[in-house]
Amino acid sequence: MSSLLSSPLAVLGGLFDPVHKGHMSAAQFALEFLSLQRIKMIPCHLPNHKAVPNTPAEHRLAMLTLATASSPQIEVDPIELQRDRVSYTVDTLTELQTRHSMLVFVLGVDSFNSLPEWHDWQKILDLSHLLVLPRHGASVSNETLACVDIKHRRVDTSEQMLASPNGKIIFCEGFDYDMASSEIRKKLTRGDDVSAQLDAEVVQYIKDNSLYQN
Repeated sequence: MSSLLSSPLAVLGGLFDPVHKGHMSAAQFALEFLSLQRIKMIPCHLPNHKAVPNTPAEHRLAMLTLATASSPQIEVDPIELQRDRVSYTVDTLTELQTRHSMLVFVLGVDSFNSLPEWHDWQKILDLSHLLVLPRHGASVSNETLACVDIKHRRVDTSEQMLASPNGKIIFCEGFDYDMASSEIRKKLTRGDDVSAQLDAEVVQYIKDNSLYQN
């Protein structure tokens, strides 16, 4: 009997510095769009293409745990925080694939555009499907579309995607992701109200631990 879990797993990574309602909306959208039972949100330890976060990993993990506490279908996985090195998506997906029969990697269109710059990026498409979410003001790069051979990978429905073991790409519509952690950090530093962007328990955690102060 196979030890692989038969139901597909969605995966959403990020710095989550801090985790905000846009992240949570993305996770929920992916679950509903794909009709899946579970998504993992995976905080990055040391990013490859972004500046190292100022907020220690334990705080980012704690905030993510608070934000997802009332969402049983969303699981926080510290898999990348347990590695004391750069967090490569291909390594994370390789490890997850040993336990799951199918993976769907969820990312924003801005991240998708930079995919050819990622470490061992071609293998990502051998390990998972890609669910690409729109981002306000960002359009899909024609250069990246050519790199991924989009003609043979693009599908229009989750059923078409999940009928293949890996390597399919869907560009979603109908999701508005216009919220950036960098802007929220600026607001927090200024002492502005962020209750519209952050979960109340996350706001309280930030206050209690004096995060994002000058």
